[in-house]
Amino acid sequence: MPRESNRVVYPPEGWTNSLTAEYVGPDRFGNGEVFDARVGGELLVQLIFDQRDDEITVRCLRCEEQSQAFGRFMAHPMIGIVSINATALLVPMNTPRIMKHLADVHEERLNDMDDMDFFNCLLDSVGL
Repeated sequence: MPRESNRVVYPPEGWTNSLTAEYVGPDRFGNGEVFDARVGGELLVQLIFDQRDDEITVRCLRCEEQSQAFGRFMAHPMIGIVSINATALLVPMNTPRIMKHLADVHEERLNDMDDMDFFNCLLDSVGL
């Protein structure tokens, strides 16, 4: 059941999510809920859903973990942030950086989905 949110853009009728997401637990810093998303059965990205800011931080699970916060912890690199309340005109500003990283670095074309479809996949993956 989708949660209450400020979501403005919804997928068309009959749409299905190309990602499979699994709830992992709360973020280690209390910034939201963590979901691991897969495409075709392989881990792809980690989504940190922050309800307070209406944002989803996207981390690449195909990249090696890196030192963060001056060596205090290790984490996969952040490859983008998606604003949940983005309008259809703003969605292309949210998703291309993430999609470009996946395509250029990992040759993951996401079945050639467009910005809007990927945006809806991310929001659907966190239950919005």
